This record gives sequence, structure tokens and C-alpha cells, in this order.
Amino acid sequence: MTKWMDSAPLRRPIALLAALVALAGPAAVGCAPEPENLPCSSDSACRRLDDDLTYCVNSRCVECLSSAICGAGNQCVDGRCMLRCRDARDCRSGQLCREGACEDR
Repeated sequence: MTKWMDSAPLRRPIALLAALVALAGPAAVGCAPEPENLPCSSDSACRRLDDDLTYCVNSRCVECLSSAICGAGNQCVDGRCMLRCRDARDCRSGQLCREGACEDR
């Protein structure tokens, strides 16, 4: 006769793991850009407003849709390219280089 293992001790860790995955889900969607506060109806409307904002997503202008658009070593975060840098010369005007990333002043 085989003795079945009681599965009660396994239920709690599985439930905890499921809860963690559910909480992390929205944060894992890094490609969904948070649009700028500039309304738009087309990509060209965004470019007319700001040279860096080239895409119209959900009627809001964004700079990037994925990290591939931002160039090697850079990341697309909330619809903006986060540029890697060694010093302020690697950053856009009005930004400084802090811990290897360009940030607004």
C-alpha cells in the first residue's frame, strides 16, 4: 500500500508564490510606455511638438516603444529613453550624468 503525502504543507508556499506573481505582473510590463502629457493624433503631430517624441500611443506622445529604439546600452522606461553615460556630455541638454544614467536636473 502506498501512503499519500498530505498536500496541506505545500498549499501555503504555492499560494504565496501565486500572490507574488500577481503583484509583479503589472511591474513586469516594462514595454508599455507611460505617455507624456502632450496630446496627439498621429506620430507626425508628436514630432512637431518635440523632436524626441516620435510615437503617438493612446493619444499621447512617447519617445520609444522598446529599448531597441533607444540604442545600444540604453533602455526605454515609461516611453522615454534612459541614456547611459560617462559624463554630462553624453546626455541631452538640461540633463546630468548620475551613476551612469542621464537624469533631468
